[in-house]
Amino acid sequence: MNECRSAESSGSEATEVAVLLWAAAVGTSFFTLAPTLVGALIDQLRLSVHEVGLIASGELAGSAVGSVLVLLYGRLFSARAALTTSLVLVGICNLATAAAHDFTTIALWRVAAGLGAGLAFSVVNAATARSRKAGLMFAAISIVQMVFGAAGFIGAPSVIGACGLAGVFRILGGCALGCAVASLLFIPGVPVHGSRLRSSMSVTPRGALLLLSLFATYLTSAAVWTYLERIGVEARLASHVISLGLSIGMLAGVLGSVGATLLLWRGRDPDYSLIAGAALMALSTSLLVKAAAPAAYLTALFGFNGALAFVTPLYLTRVAAESAGDGRILVAMLAMDLGLIGGPVLGAGLVGLGYEDLIRIAAALFVAATLLALGSSRLSPEVVTS
Repeated sequence: MNECRSAESSGSEATEVAVLLWAAAVGTSFFTLAPTLVGALIDQLRLSVHEVGLIASGELAGSAVGSVLVLLYGRLFSARAALTTSLVLVGICNLATAAAHDFTTIALWRVAAGLGAGLAFSVVNAATARSRKAGLMFAAISIVQMVFGAAGFIGAPSVIGACGLAGVFRILGGCALGCAVASLLFIPGVPVHGSRLRSSMSVTPRGALLLLSLFATYLTSAAVWTYLERIGVEARLASHVISLGLSIGMLAGVLGSVGATLLLWRGRDPDYSLIAGAALMALSTSLLVKAAAPAAYLTALFGFNGALAFVTPLYLTRVAAESAGDGRILVAMLAMDLGLIGGPVLGAGLVGLGYEDLIRIAAALFVAATLLALGSSRLSPEVVTS
């Protein structure tokens, strides 16, 4: 009898984890597929680079508001209700975006979609911070996001060719609504998190440097990632080379996440691995100056995505390890969101100077993030594991 109950409990836990991973992929789908979506908005709907940058930042701003709402009021709502409602909102907004054609309407629907996505992803990360193997779960989230992105970059051009950009948003809407049903059925009715705001917001000098480095990393990543497809177009690369590069980048992200998983599984000190990953992002970004050479473009995307997927679980694991509760991780999510909000706007402003200026400044910012991570490691010499 006890063995049956144990098996039932394990099966329920595995189902819950699967739903959380699905929700994580849905909640970050716009950012994951941004290069393809940005290019299609420019080419098909004739929006300007500046307008698309505002749309991207607007969606990410909505996501940040969602993270703040979870941080403030997560103690009052159940994970099941919050996740189901937010995913329904994401699904409806994606379907509505499929029917929109002008800048204002698209922007409004994407801000609302960002709000839902921010709520959903924050709920997922709060649940992850409570898990027994938080570091491994953060790595698993990154792997699922990368696999989702790789499939999206391979399939999106065919969908856009057959059904237009609206077809992609309809698929994303269907994924979100399907995940909402799964959340209603399988996510427990426990509070989203149990941490009070004051304890969640308390940050040590070590934590402050970590959060600042995380913000700088995501600010710069979003600035580059949003325009990777445009960089390839500007370099006169063939469309199939660009699609291949984006897909390879996502597969590299899987490898990076697996590397972080192995590091955390073996209980190794992640400090210098995190610094090495940040340095690799700087080198890979600088290589985009030679994007006219297909090999350089493919190599840059491989290193960029692999390094970002590698360092993100390490950042989140270290931040989560500093708090006895699960609210601190939501502050880290907010730091990431703020970086993602500013990234497309920063990228749009730098693109006005030229793509080479965007690349060089982004590489310099990654170096700054590396130095911040190094400073954090000096303040935090102890081993931090999941």
